[in-house]
Amino acid sequence: MPGLINYLSDAKSLLALGSEELGMILLGLCRKERGRNVTLSNYEMSVLNVGPPAFPHHMRITVARAIGEAWQWLLNEGLIMAAPDQPNGWFCVTRKGAELEATDLDAYRHGSILSVGLLHPRLMQKVRPMFIRGEYAIAVIQSFKEVEVAVRKATGLGDGLTGLTLMREAFHPQSGRLTIQGSIVPEREAASALFAGAMGHCRNPTVHRDIELDRVTAAQLITFASYLLTEVDSRAKARAAAES
Repeated sequence: MPGLINYLSDAKSLLALGSEELGMILLGLCRKERGRNVTLSNYEMSVLNVGPPAFPHHMRITVARAIGEAWQWLLNEGLIMAAPDQPNGWFCVTRKGAELEATDLDAYRHGSILSVGLLHPRLMQKVRPMFIRGEYAIAVIQSFKEVEVAVRKATGLGDGLTGLTLMREAFHPQSGRLTIQGSIVPEREAASALFAGAMGHCRNPTVHRDIELDRVTAAQLITFASYLLTEVDSRAKARAAAES
């Protein structure tokens, strides 16, 4: 039976994942059993038996709870169930779990291409689980939606402004509420073009058309959205300081 240790080599990388992400990895491992029943303890032991330094003894309970949370998420989502032909403690993949698009487990052998360290917290919570499930276009759309929501919140501009129009207003070189007025004009114009271009080039095609995105392209676009969110946070903080 393949174990978590084949995909998450230390406690830090395992604990960096949310319950949904870790649950999807567990589901992939269960599916590799091709219909055979599984137990949670087998997956727990595959990492807990490794021991230090990858899995220090003082982190055993934390790691076990994280795996347990992910397992409970699978149960709550109806992706696995108690095996009807076995005593308590044995589980099997449901039809829903078998039909769900498979997680690309091989990506975890070399580290996820969508680096946790590069993601804005808003994208970690909402977008990365979509990416892990292979929902690349949806993950990209949600990423740039988060940028739009952040800009609207930081500027107080109404819901009537969206996409390119919102960005051009928020980053207008002369009057934009997120424009750094102390910077030179070409830099102000470039910031406006950057955010408006992100909406037009990165977000809009996936919103208005059925576009197949590969894993690498999606990761690049999501990371770019993460940078834009960080920039919005910085400019909003500077604006608040200037007005206080």
